[in-house]
Amino acid sequence: MKYQSVTNTSLRRKLKQNLSIKPQSSVQDYAEMQLNPNTGDCAMLDQGMCSIQLELGESYLSQTCRTYPRVINQTGNALEMTAQLSCPEVARLVLLDEQAMELVEVDLAHIGSVTYKHKAAAALDPNRPEFYFPEIRKMMEIMKYREFSVPHRLILLGVFCDNVNLLMDEKKYKELPHLCVQFQEEVSHNDELRSYNVYPLDPIFQLQYLNNYLMDILDDTIWNARYRECIHDYKQGMTRNGSSLEAIAGTYIHSYEHYYKPFMDQHAHVLENFILNHLYSRMLAEMHVNIPVFDSYQMLVAEFAMIKLHLIGIAAHHQQLTEELTVKLIQAYSKNYEHTALFLKNILDDFKKQGYHTLGYMSLLIKND
Repeated sequence: MKYQSVTNTSLRRKLKQNLSIKPQSSVQDYAEMQLNPNTGDCAMLDQGMCSIQLELGESYLSQTCRTYPRVINQTGNALEMTAQLSCPEVARLVLLDEQAMELVEVDLAHIGSVTYKHKAAAALDPNRPEFYFPEIRKMMEIMKYREFSVPHRLILLGVFCDNVNLLMDEKKYKELPHLCVQFQEEVSHNDELRSYNVYPLDPIFQLQYLNNYLMDILDDTIWNARYRECIHDYKQGMTRNGSSLEAIAGTYIHSYEHYYKPFMDQHAHVLENFILNHLYSRMLAEMHVNIPVFDSYQMLVAEFAMIKLHLIGIAAHHQQLTEELTVKLIQAYSKNYEHTALFLKNILDDFKKQGYHTLGYMSLLIKND
């Protein structure tokens, strides 16, 4: 192990204090670095800079640190690289660029040694669902259909994922290409799908469920300093007119209508980029490890709805919503939760426990008008 040969006494002591070997370690997953419990930062940071890289160079970084904030998935012979929004600069670049989620070809030879989040062999067997994943993935880019609002697109994605799930449950994999073609046609011409008003709406249910869930988990999950600031602003905003359900609901609806919606109408690409980044970095990879497509979709909706809830409360506090506030919240939220493997799984489990794991309930969490 390279760290055992470090001659710098101070750095060697710091490594020994903060590096812990995992109980069930392996060559690929041997140890982990402790995090500052107050800020969530790596213990090896010194005034915002990595002391390992400063003193020893990039070759001494772990695979995780060499790869971060990139997420690289391999599907068949294709490699796809996205980025984690927990990195402040990545969050700014990804969320604010209207074309940020357009895939481009790059030379991975310049990236160096990296860790793949997911690797899958080429899908050559038409009797296996993996064979059809490229077509499913292509239809998921419905999130780029800007003729519809972002919430409308997210509901349409849910309709598609629900239908994919039904065919997969019945092992009717060869019918998936026809479903993709048929759904594409219906999105273009089916008046019911194209009408946003047909999908159910209940902002009070949305507020109560999301806020109650968030308040129940905060004490055990909040550890990032910037996220703690966001939560403070959220709480202050939601209770600015009183703490009764009626008062909070009135604040929630007012803040949505006067701050959140006007901002997002002008900056729809922010949420579009957030959702597409989730799709490329997480949801598409989850299909290869047998997570049901509609389960992955529900976890995406949970993230979208939680981000929206936070921003509405923060906007109520500041009496406005800005690019800076939005990027700060999404970055801090991502940093606080993206490394907590059970966070989204627990939300999905709660959906199922409450009987909310249907497209109708997903619409209630997505829609506000």
